Amino acid sequence: MALYAITSFLFRSFSARRAALGQQFAASGQQALSRGDADKAIDDLRISLSYAPDEASNQLLLAEALAQAHHPEQARAYFLGLLDEQPADGFLNLQLAQLAGEHKDTQAAIRYYRAAAVGNWSGDARNKRFHAQLELADYLAQLGDLRAAHAELLVAVADAPEDAAVAVMIGQRFEQSNDLPQALKFYKTALKLNPKDADALIGARRVISEIGEASPTEGMPQ
Repeated sequence: MALYAITSFLFRSFSARRAALGQQFAASGQQALSRGDADKAIDDLRISLSYAPDEASNQLLLAEALAQAHHPEQARAYFLGLLDEQPADGFLNLQLAQLAGEHKDTQAAIRYYRAAAVGNWSGDARNKRFHAQLELADYLAQLGDLRAAHAELLVAVADAPEDAAVAVMIGQRFEQSNDLPQALKFYKTALKLNPKDADALIGARRVISEIGEASPTEGMPQ
């Protein structure tokens, strides 16, 4: 009985020590990642996972660190492993979309972007879905597929937050895609939200000049 008690005590002590070390290195890795030291984060998070290999939050941090340190294949392996457990996770799909885009895997990037845009997000889910959809539109524009980029932009604006800076950003994208009526609509929206927004005013005047309106919108700053 005495031997059993001693063995149990030592085991519990050893387990507690491992758990404490895992948490210590995880915290250090997270701090390193937040300050942009991806290599340090990778070292610490790998040590943390050696103590607690099934800790999903640390696997996610390691995947992010690997992506930041330009180890895309290793990062992708971790993200895919986590995605198997949470296939509708918006953040994981977005990370995989970005990695696929960097790897020139266009079809995979588009698929992951679309999954991110309808995926599950923590926090302000609607705003995060909007930005994922907007990133897809930008990605398609970079590929030169302006028609598809415009279509995705039309989808994105349904979830756009009511914010002047966001409205200007959307207006600029519609202007770049040569949809001047939509561009003007969002520049005007921005001016309603913030009449002193210089970018919105300049954009609205530029578009008005291009489409040949006789005068600025009623109530728009002159």
